[in-house]
Parts: sequence; structure tokens; C-alpha cells
Amino acid sequence: MEQDSSRLFAPPRDHLLLAADDARVFDLAGRLWEPAGGPAAFPIRFEVSARRGPGPGPEPERDLVWTPTARRWDVKLGDLLALRIELNAAQVQATVSKGLLAGDPALAARYLLEAPAAVLLSRRAWQVLHAGAIVGPRGAVVIRGGPGAGKSTLVAAAWKAGFSVLADESLLVARDNPDDLAASVRDLTLRDDAAAMLGLDDRTHPAFSGGEPKRRLDLWPSSSPAARRVRRAATLLLGDRERTPARLIPLSEEEFVLAFVAGEIPQERDGGDPDRVARAWGARGGFRLDGARDLTGAVAALARFVR
Repeated sequence: MEQDSSRLFAPPRDHLLLAADDARVFDLAGRLWEPAGGPAAFPIRFEVSARRGPGPGPEPERDLVWTPTARRWDVKLGDLLALRIELNAAQVQATVSKGLLAGDPALAARYLLEAPAAVLLSRRAWQVLHAGAIVGPRGAVVIRGGPGAGKSTLVAAAWKAGFSVLADESLLVARDNPDDLAASVRDLTLRDDAAAMLGLDDRTHPAFSGGEPKRRLDLWPSSSPAARRVRRAATLLLGDRERTPARLIPLSEEEFVLAFVAGEIPQERDGGDPDRVARAWGARGGFRLDGARDLTGAVAALARFVR
């Protein structure tokens, strides 16, 4: 690639040097990260080659395959995208279909830039966590729970009530300051029944996630570097979803740390220590939210921390 085909960006607490032969790739990166003002000693490196190829068909994520190994991850999205993440070298090499760049920029940004960068950022200054986060004027509420606890539905209900979304399934927590949060993959994906219940059918589009058809709310129109970083105001651990009406239960530090484990996924320990985050947050006071099925009450509980 030519020398002028590289640009330096500044994801939170890091740098990323992007080389690409298609200007649209730089445009996508600019919606995710600020441009960097100067040189960086050891940036994450992306090299992207765009080739002639098709646009996405219906539910293209059915063809998404992640192949992780100890030293590298390979990612393939049908005939739209292929990339390799070299973990030790902190670099990504990718080819992408020009049809994908033109036909679905949000999908291209997610799998070409956002998700691979999150894999590498989570091995540097950031700890990845399985959690959602909604944002109000006073900061973010982190929402964590095990499978079926209602996390995504609550995040979507909060979005509908006027909050911003930092995360649905995963977010980044700074290792040296656990109140500093950043987006991993800024996304909001719902089961069909949840989207229908919230009246979001006409504001979502078909997606495929977690091995099943779902509905995705398109957050790309509001994507900007400023929307991807925020300070934590509180953390709520989801308890018994059916114990309505919704109510907040204060937890001791020990209770918080024990309940925090329910939301854990294996990726959190790939070079990280989620227990350290749990202890730091629990020491400052945490809550369990019971009755998340009572969405009106649950959203009101979130609001008390950030409005």
C-alpha cells in the first residue's frame, strides 16, 4: 500500500494505525475513534484490502465464523470478509468486499474494525466484561446478569425511554480505573419476542446472533467517538426477573462479588481478571435489581443513578 494510505487513530487509552486502499474504510474508522495527533510507540495495526465483491444478502451473519487459537483468531463472514487477528503482534490483516462497504457500512464496521479492535484492546489497557450499559447525563449504569436475566430487553427499554446505549453484550473497563468505560461492540440485538413486546419491530432489522435469528436496532446513525466512552455511575446485577415489581436490593461487597460471577463468560479471563473489577465496584456499593420483567419500574430504577 502507498504511504498516504495510512492513518493513525486513538481508541480510548490506545493507538491504532490503519492502512487501507479504500477511503470508505477510513470513514468507518472515523465514526469509531478520534484521529490521533502524533506518533505512537506500539499501535495496534490494521491492514485492509478492499476487493470487488458482492453486497450482503439476508442474515449474512449466518455465515460468520470465528476460529480462535492461542496466538491468532481467524474471522470469516461468507464471501464478504476474511481477516486474521495476530494477538502477540497486535495486528489485523483483512480483505473486505466493496459490496459490503457500500451495502451495509454498519455491518462492515462491526466485523472489519470494531470487533477485531476490541479483541486486541481487551489484551492491553482494557478488561472485557459481559454486560450492557446505558448512558444518561450523569454517566452510565452497567447491567450484568446471567443468561435469561433480561439484560438486552432492559437495555432496549431504556433506549426507548431516551437513554443512550454504550453496550448490549460486552463492554470494556479500564484496568487501572474501573469507572472508565468504553464500548467494545456498540450494539443492541433482541430476540423477536422482546422486539415485538417493546414495539420495536419497525425500528429493527433481521440479524443472526448467538445461533438464532434476532432483531437488531441500528445504532450506527448515532455512532461517534464521543458515544463510545463514559464514566460509570452504578452497576446493577440482575436477580430474579419474575419477582415483580422491580426493586433495588443493596448488596454488601461480599454479596456483590458473589453475584457478579453469574454473568461471567470465558472470554473475560483471556488475559484479564473480572474478579478485580467486581471487588472494586463492590467496595463502592452495588445493587441487585429484582423484577426486571417490570420494565417500567426497572427503567425508573436505572434512571435514579444517571438523571
